[in-house]
Amino acid sequence: MLLDPTTLLLGCAALMVCAALVASFIRWPVWAIGLYIAVQLWQARQNVRQSLAGSGVTLLPADVLTVCLLVAAFIMLIGNRGRRAPVLLLALLALTAFSLIRGFGLFGVQTAGNEARNVIQLLCVALFVAVLSPGRNLVRAFTLIWVLAACALSCLALLGWLSIGFGSSADRIMVDGVLTGTRPVSAAEAMIIGQAATILLCGHGPRRGRTLAWLLLVVVILTQHRTVWLASGVMITGWLLSRHRRTGSRAAALGVLGSLGTLYFVAASWGTADEVTSSLAASSEDDRTLMWRLEGWHALLPRLEGVPDWLLGLPFGSGYDRLVNGTFTAVSPHNFYLEVLLRLGLPGLVVLLLVYATAWRRVGVDGEHNLVLRLLICGQLVYMITYSLPPEQAVILGLLAACAQPRSARRPPTPQESPCPTEPRSSPASPARTARI
Repeated sequence: MLLDPTTLLLGCAALMVCAALVASFIRWPVWAIGLYIAVQLWQARQNVRQSLAGSGVTLLPADVLTVCLLVAAFIMLIGNRGRRAPVLLLALLALTAFSLIRGFGLFGVQTAGNEARNVIQLLCVALFVAVLSPGRNLVRAFTLIWVLAACALSCLALLGWLSIGFGSSADRIMVDGVLTGTRPVSAAEAMIIGQAATILLCGHGPRRGRTLAWLLLVVVILTQHRTVWLASGVMITGWLLSRHRRTGSRAAALGVLGSLGTLYFVAASWGTADEVTSSLAASSEDDRTLMWRLEGWHALLPRLEGVPDWLLGLPFGSGYDRLVNGTFTAVSPHNFYLEVLLRLGLPGLVVLLLVYATAWRRVGVDGEHNLVLRLLICGQLVYMITYSLPPEQAVILGLLAACAQPRSARRPPTPQESPCPTEPRSSPASPARTARI
């Protein structure tokens, strides 16, 4: 097949742009993270769908950035021989590639690639973050990006509520003759807002940071995403309990109870308590509730028929077709653990959980950033029960994967070093400190 000059010129220009992006990502990794988060959120808000001409493969803007980030990650790994690769993430990538190749042969490139897009983006971006030196500067940059994203999403949510109102129990309503969703932000976007609030609460910055955190939590409540409520509640409860050294465990417990009581009082004041109660009573019929999802999970598990399926998983492109309450559905399982089990098998699920387990074990609880990382672990583990982990959460997964590496894989600690290991408690005159000098 001969290429016309215009196509060849555009292809060369695209390669040059990608090369420039890779070089800039290596030189300024914080810019890479910020750009990816911005593009990912913009893409989700605009519901962007673009097709790659001539191949039939759906190509999204974030896909291009994902490839550039993956290339930049491998260049940094190869260029710095002293840098240890995040083995757990590489194992997940290998399992994903194996399942994707099997899907290509059985279902075609388009079907398998579209289904694997979320997992591929998640792991590639996480790998890029994991190969960076996870120093305090990177954590501060991540904090700034997350808080800015949360503020922008909160403003968009406020604009949406000004047009459709607060507290509607319906999923969609008619506004000026147009069917409009009642949730101006998705669960993935609400999760970013809740995580940003937790980060601000754990910080030791000025009082206005705490004020902003509580305002963001109000936005989370108004978003009406119950899974995000639970994840944010777990993170905030962990933050309150971590303050027992200064305020006493009893005060922390009272703070938790007071916060939950305040949330219920606010809901009752808005007249939404009855709506929440009725929604829970109808959970077996609502396709957005836990009972509906449990039935879907029970219908998907039998698809793993034999030992090879449990060890290798089903290839990408197999789909998630199932009958729930006599109704056919093909949406994702709404459970990232089950999704990984179905596509990557038991080894993939075990490796994913090892990332969180080893990061939790190696992250101390004495520092500001260490507490934030542990709370983010709890939030993500709760969120993945009823949702797939969105690609923007790859930044947090990458930080955790970096912390999950053996301590021998990292350089000796410096004042700007990673917050992952607990800081030494020895005095300035201790033999260990003297020998290090």
